[in-house]
Amino acid sequence: MTSHDPIITVVAADDPRILRLVRDLDADLAARYPDEPCTGGAHIHPAIRFLLAEVADRPVGCCAVQPFPSPDTAAELKRMYVAPQARGRGIAARLLAQAEHTATVLGHGEMRLETAVHQPEAIALYSRAGYTPIPNYPPYQHKTLSRCYAKPLPLSASGPHLT
Repeated sequence: MTSHDPIITVVAADDPRILRLVRDLDADLAARYPDEPCTGGAHIHPAIRFLLAEVADRPVGCCAVQPFPSPDTAAELKRMYVAPQARGRGIAARLLAQAEHTATVLGHGEMRLETAVHQPEAIALYSRAGYTPIPNYPPYQHKTLSRCYAKPLPLSASGPHLT
């Protein structure tokens, strides 16, 4: 591992580093979708797990894994973001892989996500990682700019044990 490789850790949703990155994500989304209010934080579940990517002790990216409401057993990828100065280094792919691992360890057999048409780099990332388009799920079912994707995850042999 070099000094440019990200270190990814699980952190609290109210961690100041996460809050800063999420503010930056919201600003990015507002610029891409000026006519759409950003509601990314409106559907946050109390059981959400945030992942923070840092390079040389500097926060450069984040994402979160949260369960869908029972009885659904899938997880949802939320709040994926890599700071512009850190893009192009594979950090998003590493965050995504770690999010999938986290979901698997928590016992989720599928990961779903929502992105939108003006985020071609995100759509390309998810497609490369094996995600396939699915019908838009609530609360995105009536959003014409939204695109939803899903990927089956391997079942963890050891069952849930992530804290």
